[in-house]
Amino acid sequence: MVAQVILGRYLGRELFRGWLTVSAALSAMFALLQLVEEGDNLSDRYRFLDALAYVALSTPQRVLELAPVIAALGTLMAFATLSRNSELVVIRTAGISTRGLLRMALAPTVLLVLTLAMASEFMVAPMQHHAETQRTVLRSGNLDLLAGKGLWSRTGRQFLNVRELPAGQSPEGISLYEFDESGRLLRAIEAERAELMPDRRWRLVNARIKDWSGNTRRNESSASLDLGPFWSATELPALGQSTAAMSPRALYRYAEHLRLTGQDDRDVRMAFWEKATLPLSAASMVLLCAVLGIGFGSTRSTAFGWRVLAGAVIGTGFYLLTRILHTAGNILGLQQALVVLLPIALVVALSALIAARTRGPRRAREPRA
Repeated sequence: MVAQVILGRYLGRELFRGWLTVSAALSAMFALLQLVEEGDNLSDRYRFLDALAYVALSTPQRVLELAPVIAALGTLMAFATLSRNSELVVIRTAGISTRGLLRMALAPTVLLVLTLAMASEFMVAPMQHHAETQRTVLRSGNLDLLAGKGLWSRTGRQFLNVRELPAGQSPEGISLYEFDESGRLLRAIEAERAELMPDRRWRLVNARIKDWSGNTRRNESSASLDLGPFWSATELPALGQSTAAMSPRALYRYAEHLRLTGQDDRDVRMAFWEKATLPLSAASMVLLCAVLGIGFGSTRSTAFGWRVLAGAVIGTGFYLLTRILHTAGNILGLQQALVVLLPIALVVALSALIAARTRGPRRAREPRA
């Protein structure tokens, strides 16, 4: 029992080493390519340090999207290393079956799933959102988007402030201030959120109005108030963010908003399912490549590079297959949850089939009397 715990920790350490090695290599490659691409957009407003900051903040999202590829390649690297050092042969000879090795790989896989889920929700998406917003503001020269204070706009003697944009195209925390020619405040409007109309008008929801235009101040409330024209969806700098800059929870809220307002929510909902099931996709690739990697212990081979190449082919093939299925399912109007979960189910089924055919360590036959 103690030996299995020690072997489990050792295997987990090798798996994490493989995943981190692949992640670091892909991060460096993507960062270099993105920095070269951003170099074409440098100007007096958008300088090299700004481009470097954008690359540093956006690279984690690119790497996260390839989590299944990283999981596949890192897992096969770990088992190939064990095989090259004859450690996998020793483990198998000691009586550890295929099922036992898979149980040892379960704990690090669960930790990987939790790490990917937490990073997607709380770390990577906010970093991507901040990177896209800052780049848009700096490259356009529109410095109305102030850090921590939302987006400000001035039209004549009206000042509009939007503090949050959590659901893509649903501005929240709306403040409108109107002044007269002498600078005296005439009207102040606070609203929970706004719905953007096609004619660039905004429909303020749950608005509170304070009016000083008369001799006395008047306080009013309105469940719906149409004002404008203000920004359209394409003119708001912070609304230009991609679905990559939104967390799974924000994507779900945005999809629900589109559905409730009668808009097409298919692309956004598909993006939600892709992000929500990404940790499961990575886990399925760990399972498949662990089953394949265990076969390395059946014979000692020096073909380390071929095994790593096999991991890259498997991971990339799975990634391309999922993209094709997701796109086809979206076009055909199929149930999105089933379309996203189908590749994962196929990989798990294939892993179970291969594991069933993988022979465990054979016991020595007793000599006949």
